[in-house]
Amino acid sequence: MMKKLIAATTLFASALTFAGNTYIPATEPVTPMTQQAAASQFYGGIALAAIATYGDSLDWFSNKSGEDRTGGIVGILGYQFTPHVAVEGRVTLGIISPDFSESTNVSLFLKPSYNITPEFAVYGLLGFGWVKIDGHNGYNDIITKVSPQIGLGTSYKLNEKVDLFADYTWLLHNKKAKTPMPDGHPKVSHEAVTVGMNYHF
Repeated sequence: MMKKLIAATTLFASALTFAGNTYIPATEPVTPMTQQAAASQFYGGIALAAIATYGDSLDWFSNKSGEDRTGGIVGILGYQFTPHVAVEGRVTLGIISPDFSESTNVSLFLKPSYNITPEFAVYGLLGFGWVKIDGHNGYNDIITKVSPQIGLGTSYKLNEKVDLFADYTWLLHNKKAKTPMPDGHPKVSHEAVTVGMNYHF
């Protein structure tokens, strides 16, 4: 009796499987979609900078004796070691509306960052740079100096490849100038507000 029950059950299951001469294939395991290849760790960027060169003190919003507010262009090349640590090199050329100074700055920064949201991050810039500030409009050359440099900034990720950023950098602080500044101050400082875009290759 038991053998007949087993045989009947097997026959019934076979009939369901092959009903109407239609083969029902076994279901293959579903393979999860692979993630898109991660972007390269190298990135490059372009930016505009508002640059201030001054003696005793700085006022971004009004003209003062001994201060020169100019504009510049910034080229950037970086390498992202981890999601929160990068090394970044910058070259800044002050080329717009000089009064008494023309500046060139080459920087190398360690760039730690922290994500507030997946898109929005804050970061620091810690490093050193070479600053050359030449005289303009008859003014004597001011300084050529390698100095520690620091900065603070924010960035916003548009997508996996592109992010926008803005930061403030202290490129030179209270260093002895070759010639006194127009206000008579014997030392010079050099700072920049930079806004731009980075592209991750």
